[in-house]
Amino acid sequence: MIKCVVTIPALNPTEILIDYVETLAKNGIAHIVVVNDGSSEDSLSTFNELSQQAYCTVLTHERNLGKGRALKTAFAYISEHFNDMSGVITADADGQHAIEDVIKIATLLVPNENKMILGVRDFNRPDVPKKSIFGNKITRFIFYKLFKEKLVDTQTGLRGIAIHDLPWLLQLRGERYEYEINMLINTIERKIPIQEVEIKTLYFDNNAGSYYKSVRDSLSIITRITSGFFRRRSLFDSEKSEQIGEK
Repeated sequence: MIKCVVTIPALNPTEILIDYVETLAKNGIAHIVVVNDGSSEDSLSTFNELSQQAYCTVLTHERNLGKGRALKTAFAYISEHFNDMSGVITADADGQHAIEDVIKIATLLVPNENKMILGVRDFNRPDVPKKSIFGNKITRFIFYKLFKEKLVDTQTGLRGIAIHDLPWLLQLRGERYEYEINMLINTIERKIPIQEVEIKTLYFDNNAGSYYKSVRDSLSIITRITSGFFRRRSLFDSEKSEQIGEK
């Protein structure tokens, strides 16, 4: 058994999610937490079937609150019920993350080791949707310019997180996709190493199942990046002024 919990935020998933979760369990993942983020009644049968499996817990938002809030709902539950695990893997509900890649990242999470693992995609492939290329390239560029951290994929949903990092992750702002970029900013601020692992790039029907809105969500992420930078610089300037005053 791999002592990790996989958490999957889900909004109107198809029945493919049932097979995906079952396969994760068969490959040794200790437990899977699925968050129903205000899905329509058409998806209730999927969540009902998942909730009947001993290896899966389904948490429910009565209305759609966003991916960031869904992740925090899962993190809070895992902190309370599975704090003996090595870590948490975040994955998407649309099947974009290959099972073998989830397992690969899960096995890299070592107990008491302080790092965050990112499953990074190859955006040079011809089958990558334009909205995915646009969103990642612009945020990756701005992220590097402000934080001097060259990340291949700033928007990847496949991440490995140490279990002891959940308390501070629960305190972060962000209810939608900007939560994930805020996670990266705070990882850098805390000087936590980031390990990038290449993963398969899987898209179905030109990524039609994604709820990422390229313009709106990219602007929200960019706002979070820049505000995080100025907040960080303000803190540095304040500390520097205090040191000068002491001299």
